[in-house]
Amino acid sequence: MLNNLLNAILRGSIARSWLVVVSALLISVIGVINVWQMPLDVFPPFAPPQVEIQTVAPGLAPEQVEHQISEPIEAAVNGLPGVDVVRSASKPGLSMVQVVFRDSAGLQRARQSVSERLQRVSNQLPESAEPPVISPLLSPLGTILQYAFTLPDSASPERDLQLRTLVERIYEHPLLAIPGVAQITIYGGDSPQTQVQLDLAALNEQDVSLNDAVDAAATAQFSGRGGVQIAGGQERLIFTDNATTGDDIASAVVQAGGGTTTALSSVAEVSSGAALRRGASSLNGDPAVVLMINKQPDVDTPKLTRAVEQRMDELNSSLPDDVSVVRTFRQAQFIEIAIRNVSQSLLLGVVIVAAVLWLFLLNWRTALIALSAIPVSLLVGLLLMRGLGLQLNTMTLGGLVVAIGSVVDDAIVDMENCYRGLRTNRRRAKPRNPLDVVFTTSLEVRQPVVFSTLIIVVVFAPIFTLSGVEGRIFMPMGIAYVLSILASTFVALTLSPALCALLLSRAPLPDQASWVERHVQRLYRPVLETVLRSPRRVLALAMAVVVGTLLILPGLGRVFLPEFREQSLVNSLVLYPGVSLEMTSRAGRLLSKQLQATDDVAWVQVRAGRAPGDADGAGVNIAHVDLELSDEAMTDRPAAIARIREAFLALPGVAPNVGGFISHRMDEVLSGVRSAIAIKIAGPDLEELRRLGEEVRDVVGEVSGVVDLQLEPQLPVPQIQLRINREAALRDGVTVASLARAAEVALHGTVVSPAEPASGRLPVVVMLPGDQRGDLEVLSQVPIRTSSGMLKPLGNFVTMDQVTGPNEVNREDVSRRIVVSANVAGRPLGPVVQDIQRQVANSVTLPSGYTLRYGGQFESEQRATRSLVLYSLLAAVVIGGVMVIAVRSWPATVAILLNLPLALVGGLVAVLLSGGVLSVASLIGFITLFGVAVRNGLLLVDNFNRRHQNGEALMDLIRSGSLERLNAILMTALTSSLGMLPLALAFGAGNEILQPLAIVVLGGLITSTLLTLVVIPALYARFGRQLLPANSR
Repeated sequence: MLNNLLNAILRGSIARSWLVVVSALLISVIGVINVWQMPLDVFPPFAPPQVEIQTVAPGLAPEQVEHQISEPIEAAVNGLPGVDVVRSASKPGLSMVQVVFRDSAGLQRARQSVSERLQRVSNQLPESAEPPVISPLLSPLGTILQYAFTLPDSASPERDLQLRTLVERIYEHPLLAIPGVAQITIYGGDSPQTQVQLDLAALNEQDVSLNDAVDAAATAQFSGRGGVQIAGGQERLIFTDNATTGDDIASAVVQAGGGTTTALSSVAEVSSGAALRRGASSLNGDPAVVLMINKQPDVDTPKLTRAVEQRMDELNSSLPDDVSVVRTFRQAQFIEIAIRNVSQSLLLGVVIVAAVLWLFLLNWRTALIALSAIPVSLLVGLLLMRGLGLQLNTMTLGGLVVAIGSVVDDAIVDMENCYRGLRTNRRRAKPRNPLDVVFTTSLEVRQPVVFSTLIIVVVFAPIFTLSGVEGRIFMPMGIAYVLSILASTFVALTLSPALCALLLSRAPLPDQASWVERHVQRLYRPVLETVLRSPRRVLALAMAVVVGTLLILPGLGRVFLPEFREQSLVNSLVLYPGVSLEMTSRAGRLLSKQLQATDDVAWVQVRAGRAPGDADGAGVNIAHVDLELSDEAMTDRPAAIARIREAFLALPGVAPNVGGFISHRMDEVLSGVRSAIAIKIAGPDLEELRRLGEEVRDVVGEVSGVVDLQLEPQLPVPQIQLRINREAALRDGVTVASLARAAEVALHGTVVSPAEPASGRLPVVVMLPGDQRGDLEVLSQVPIRTSSGMLKPLGNFVTMDQVTGPNEVNREDVSRRIVVSANVAGRPLGPVVQDIQRQVANSVTLPSGYTLRYGGQFESEQRATRSLVLYSLLAAVVIGGVMVIAVRSWPATVAILLNLPLALVGGLVAVLLSGGVLSVASLIGFITLFGVAVRNGLLLVDNFNRRHQNGEALMDLIRSGSLERLNAILMTALTSSLGMLPLALAFGAGNEILQPLAIVVLGGLITSTLLTLVVIPALYARFGRQLLPANSR
């Protein structure tokens, strides 16, 4: 049934060749249009569905946040279907919960489920806590642009105070209106507010309690509503003027003791000032406001970037002349370079394949037939990718680059057999109809072509079993490759025969082979004769080569993925917990000046602390140091990064973490930590966790190759605990609420009137002067009104104890945990982690109830390796079954599968010569290599079987069959391997993952092809009677 259908397709393609060619041209045009419309990004979406929840709870200590907010939210979301891991960070006044789902859970459904659970748990949270907020829907590599706004050194303090508000007013809403923009985050600058600073001495003199003054400030705002007056048959609109100036607030009436009143200005000073900062930023050491634009998932990054840049250019005209704006980060720059590099490799691969075909054939007609398979197959593959919802990125383009040589193979096999058949037919006394010859010759190679495609699909199946980040990265590449190969098979069964019918059937053909083909056969013939005379020696030598090469394997290093050649680095600078924001900013500015004095960086941007709504939620002791390497530094990037790391370490008390924007984000997705290695220790007691963490950190620090070693800054810091004397409060008739309110005002102030951005009204905050806030002695003197009307100091009702408590509490999977993190430099990741595991196992003893586990790149690499090896063995069994059907002989199937270790030889040697490090990309290179190697063996064995069925003697069929298939095998092998040469030699951005894959395929195909042309004839010369099909002898 299937044969009849394929025969009908083949006959129809030959009979209606022009229709087939025109259809191919139309499909190609549609494919080109499709390429321009496909979304573009640097990588496939590699993060699993995840939802981040932030809950602000002013005044709560980390342990209070943990027990009262984080734990209830964790309990609510843990039961959701598809949840993989739940992490939380409880910080002063802030809870951050991250819910990571398995891939099977859709992101929108996950967000909806989390939202529903949060509605149920909201009533369990403290009254002082704000409602939990789900962070905006962001892409894994969400930040697409950053801009820094600065003022000249001569700018006045008032001007500095206005800069952040200016940026918010001009840019925030217009940029959010652009489709695809998910979030605008603003770092640094001051947020202006109207401050009512109370004078404690004046309060006592005027017999005014602190709460009386707060009430007066709160009621100074006119909040009445307007309406409509109807009189005399007319309607008049009545509206209110809600604008309230500082003078209006100063003239507010304050109730004093004895029923008297006074103006608020008599007990307080009303002025404009800056709100308490939780974040700061600088550019090249100068204060700045940093604007970050984040995108939604599945949005074309370059297209959105251009739209944002165009809008920014329009909005920049609204800036005052003294404000300077500099673009400091542009993700699309890396994407454009990466896509350009991969595209160049694609085009160069096509050129090399064309050159190989021309050298072998020296005939423009045959070269055109074979080359036509490349654009048609790739464009059809891209159309199918679009239908599956895939986007263009370095991985899908890489799949096309890898497929270049392979998509032309089927067309080469069909064309070469047809070409040879037509030449032979011309030399006959009674030539057959050329179209019949085209049909017959296409039919001869159809089985190996179809079966070889099926084998490649099966070989690639293990890639589709990968999970986690590695699966999300490499699966689109595998899909692109397989779709292109399937398209190329369809082309070989339709377009190639049609072109042969049009261009070769009636055209003049040379009587002899091309110069290259003749010389190749002249060189191969004596080698083949030697093999046929001494097959045992050849097989023994081949086995020795395979065994010797396998000895290389244990000595190779292992990494998850090669390092990305990013020009933009996102580094972290961690100071001791308890350090103020000002100290962190000062350290960042000092580092900026030091780095600016070198030739390694183009600019340095520091973001200390956190910004409202920012998913990082960093404490004030942490700063992000963004920088761009200079072009000079990129010539020796590892050395430049080493010098930058030394500059970080030169600052006392600083723990650095140096890495690229993409690398850090990928590490965070892998383990929740922005480092290549994450050692997670879980247990109930924070002090014990800290002790174990320090022990592990000290052990890890002794391992060679470890850099950026950090222990999560989770440790006790000084805190002040307020205790209310309820008996004294009851005795004097003072409510607990009034005491709490007074303490809040005295410590950090309280907002009595929120901001109204639309009207320009600033928030009104009542507080003590800056030199008095936080002074416990002053706090105890705050006047409180008792039920008798007398003023008594707050110290009579509240005691203040100096205590210590954790600066933050981190949890994962309902258990407290602490993390020891590190990066690796100078050594492959695998050996470093193995040394760490061995030394930690020997030196660290965990108490009962505590666990230690490793996360990060190494664990992902091990998981990927186990999956690929296991499913590759299963795929080998399936391939064996397919080839038994194809060649009708189990022994012949084994002979073909011997190509796999022969291919392994060149692949391992290529890895050794290119650095000696295996990665997940290298393993996928071996999978690609095995598919092509098996195809070559199948072509040769199928020809032996066909000649055997025609009654040829064993030695004659080996000799003539090997020489006949030599041209096709060499062309397919050379196009498949040399098509990857540009990718194997490329060192620019975007080629980092694909280069190891290309190196393996290039090296493996060279040795596999050479050994195949020697070893399989030797096997048949030695065991031919057992290898040939029994039913045809």
